[in-house]
Amino acid sequence: MKIDRLELTNFRNYQSFEIEPSDGINLILGRNAIGKTNLLEAIYFITVGKSFRTLKTNEMIRLGENSANIRATVESGGYSDELEIILNLNQKNEYIMNLDSINIKNYTGDFSCVIFSPNDLNMIKLSPGERRKYIDSLIEKISPVYKYNLAKYRKILFERNKLLKRPDEELLKVYDFQLASYGVKILFERLKYIKEIEEFAKNHYARLSQGSELKITYLSTVKFSKDKMEQAFMKILLEQREKDFESRFTTVGPHRDDLDFKINEMSAKSFASQGETRSIVLALKLAEMDVLEKFNKRRPILLLDDVFSELDKTRAMYLSQSLDNMQTFITSTNLNEDSFFIDSNKINVERL
Repeated sequence: MKIDRLELTNFRNYQSFEIEPSDGINLILGRNAIGKTNLLEAIYFITVGKSFRTLKTNEMIRLGENSANIRATVESGGYSDELEIILNLNQKNEYIMNLDSINIKNYTGDFSCVIFSPNDLNMIKLSPGERRKYIDSLIEKISPVYKYNLAKYRKILFERNKLLKRPDEELLKVYDFQLASYGVKILFERLKYIKEIEEFAKNHYARLSQGSELKITYLSTVKFSKDKMEQAFMKILLEQREKDFESRFTTVGPHRDDLDFKINEMSAKSFASQGETRSIVLALKLAEMDVLEKFNKRRPILLLDDVFSELDKTRAMYLSQSLDNMQTFITSTNLNEDSFFIDSNKINVERL
């Protein structure tokens, strides 16, 4: 898929801005704090239906304005669609496809985009929540069933946690059964797609690191068994009930699970250097592109925010060679003479 035209009005610091990007690599040039990442955010928002930076859409409206517009012509699967998102300060946001107003649930799903930003580096060493967010976000782009099951699980979890503050043993049994039912579905879907992404990520990481091995391990709070998995889930919920009462929240389940990224059998969380951490995230992002293409049958758009400034030449060379046959947007503060993208399309945002 690709964007043929993008137009912004009152989005972030852009009063008015329009581009017609190339099908290949587009280099977004400009000094620091000029709005390069804002442009990537607009591309992500128009293709995915949400921001990768904030949940508050009001923050994306230019200061002093009541609304912002993102418009784009997007080609995917041989078809061209006219997309528009209107962000309103005091009203509901509007999502429009080919002049028809649609629900946000119907807007998302047909398009895909992958973003690498410096904040993604936190995923490797910080909280398990960052790693769960990563895998959940990826699977939701592929499986509407997973998205539904995860939403149901979270709703039941919320109700169960409320009940732990005013215990009702009989009602807890009902919630335990429901939580186990949806939780098992989430666990098996996660395992399935982690295996898929590990297969691609291993290959990318080996080339980025010149031979090191990357392994992804799923750390479950529920012991796996081939049969009667729901019963095993309910059993551990019962075993943990007193602890849950004391904590006033559910201490086991997919919402407490984690991922461990290992380099040559050593946990990256504890031992990875800054360069190794960056290489892991890059490998995961390239693998995410591969997985999305495999299951959605189309290549996503790739966004790279300030990625090359911290890469040595070996890693930069491999990454640049991996960008064939995809539309890519890369932010940079300058274009050096030895840049790998000297002949790429240039988008200058020095003057807005």
